[in-house]
Amino acid sequence: MKHFLPFVLASVVFLSACKTKPTASVDATFEKQLQEQFINAKEGDVIELPEGTFTLNRSLILDKVKNITIRGKGNTKTILSFKGQKDGAEGLRITADGIVMEDFAVLDPKGDCIKVQDATNVTFRRLRVGWNSLHDPKNGSYGTYPVGCTNVLIEDCEVFGSSDAGVYVGQSKNIIVRRNRVHDNVAGIEIENSTDAMVTDNLSENNTGGILVFDLPELPKKNGMRCKVANNKIINNNTQNFGVKGTTVSEIPAGTGIIAMATNFCDIANNEISGQNTIGISVVSYLSLQKPFKDSIYDPYSGGITVHDNKITRGTGSPDNTVTFGQLFIAIFGDKIPDIIFDGEINPAYRNNDGTIKSEQKICIRNNGNVTFSNLDMEHKGKNRSSDITKYDCSLNPLDEVKLNQ
Repeated sequence: MKHFLPFVLASVVFLSACKTKPTASVDATFEKQLQEQFINAKEGDVIELPEGTFTLNRSLILDKVKNITIRGKGNTKTILSFKGQKDGAEGLRITADGIVMEDFAVLDPKGDCIKVQDATNVTFRRLRVGWNSLHDPKNGSYGTYPVGCTNVLIEDCEVFGSSDAGVYVGQSKNIIVRRNRVHDNVAGIEIENSTDAMVTDNLSENNTGGILVFDLPELPKKNGMRCKVANNKIINNNTQNFGVKGTTVSEIPAGTGIIAMATNFCDIANNEISGQNTIGISVVSYLSLQKPFKDSIYDPYSGGITVHDNKITRGTGSPDNTVTFGQLFIAIFGDKIPDIIFDGEINPAYRNNDGTIKSEQKICIRNNGNVTFSNLDMEHKGKNRSSDITKYDCSLNPLDEVKLNQ
C-alpha cells in the first residue's frame, strides 16, 4: 500500500512555476502530515516523500511497525532539513523491523541524522546525510546509526560532517557497508562491537581517519569479531580531528587510514590507502589508549588479524601531533612513522602452552608492497621493538561472506 502526501501535487505545481531548483519550505502542514504518516503507518506501507527542500522542527519517529519503506525522489531532490531543530535530537528515529530508506537527504539535525535501534532487516540506500557546516564539533555524532540491529545494509550513500563517525554500525550483526562515499567526518566508517561485517568498495576521503574497526568496554554487546575491510579507497584522510574531547575517536590522529582495535578475526585486504600523513594501518589493543575499564568480560586485545594485498602510499604532509596516538608515534619515530604498526600487545589466552601464538590468533601481514613496519612491543614497554615484518608473513583462513537473509 502506498501513501502519498496530499500536497505533493501542489508542491510540484509550485516548483514548476518557479522553474528553479526546489527551494526551502518551512511548512507546518507538511511536517504535521508527515508526522501523522509515521504515526499511523501500517505494515507494508510505502511513505512517498515529494521533491523539495523541507525544513522540519522535530524528529520523525517510526516505532514497532514492520516492513515500511520511506522513499524520496532522489537524494538531491528530496531534502529533509532539520536546521534549527527544536524538538528531539535525531532527524529520524526508528525502532521497526524491515525498514527501507532510500533516495532522500537528511541534513543538519541537532543530534544523529538517522538512528535505527534494535531492528532486524535495515536498509539505508542512496541517502545523503550529514551537516553542511563541515568540521564543526557541534555537529551530531553519527550520520547513519544502526545500533543493536541484525541484517544491516548501507549502500550507495553519501555521508559527511559527523563529529564522530559518518557511517557507524554498533553492537549489530550481519552487516554490509558498500559503495558509499564518506567524507569530512572524524571517522569515515566505524564498525564497533559488531559481528560479521563486510566493508567493501567504499570511498573514504578527507576524514580524520578512514575506516575503524573497534571494540570498546562497558557496552551491552562486546567482543565483536569477523570483519572484512576490502577493496576500499581510503584517500587523503588528513582533516584535523574535531571530535568531542573524551570520546574514543577524539584520539585518532589526522592522517589515519585504517585502525583495527581490540577486535578479532579481521581481514584487511586489497585496499588503496593513499595520501594519509600519519599512518596507513594500525593494529592495536584498547590498552594503547591507556584508559581504565572495569568490564571483566571484555577482551581488550586484537587477534586473528590479516593485512594483505593492500596498496599503501604516504601523504606529503607532517604527522599529527595534537592527539595522544600521534604524539606517541612521533616520540618514537619522528616524522617517519611506519606505514603499518602493531602495538605488540597479546592476550595471554591467545598463546599455546609453549608460549607460541595460536595459529588462529596470529597477526599476519603479507604482500603489501614495499612498506615500513613496526611492532611497538608495548607489552614490554618497547624493550623489543622491531621493524622485522617477515615475522608476520603468514595467512589465516578466509572469512565467510556475509548473508543478510532479508
